[in-house]
Amino acid sequence: MLNLVALIFNLALAATHPLTGSSIINQPRNSAAFSQMGFELSSVPANWTYHTPIDRHIASLELGTDGKTLLSFKYTDVSIKTQLEPYVRKYLRDYNQYGFEITGLQSHAKAHVPTVIVDLKQKNKLNQSRQVFFYQQGKMITATCTDDPKNFEKTFAICNQILGSFKWK
Repeated sequence: MLNLVALIFNLALAATHPLTGSSIINQPRNSAAFSQMGFELSSVPANWTYHTPIDRHIASLELGTDGKTLLSFKYTDVSIKTQLEPYVRKYLRDYNQYGFEITGLQSHAKAHVPTVIVDLKQKNKLNQSRQVFFYQQGKMITATCTDDPKNFEKTFAICNQILGSFKWK
């Protein structure tokens, strides 16, 4: 009887077509798609969904709520000799020409998961963002949390919770 219940439960979680609909892989809190990029997240809210198609050649993912992307991840292959902070600083000068003002820069090179954090405001005040750069052995993940300034504080708290659960595989 127990095996029948388990079978019914597994069928209830299955999508009619693999990797579509309510399939387990399409639920960010299960971290299956993130693991394809080399990391896991253990703290994604249940109401957050993916906003980009998931395929086996993942280079970026976007997620959020109500059709609005609030957090995105971009995977980049870099040299195994890359140093995280100089890598990020090299690109900071470009932010101004894209209409962003850097409001903060933090380096956590000696943390359990080394990161560099860049806080940004769009000069036209339409968006506020935080970018977190994670590096390990030739892999760079850039996580960008963004929202309008009115809602950013709430979104920022959720993003910090999610990114605080980041773990390399």
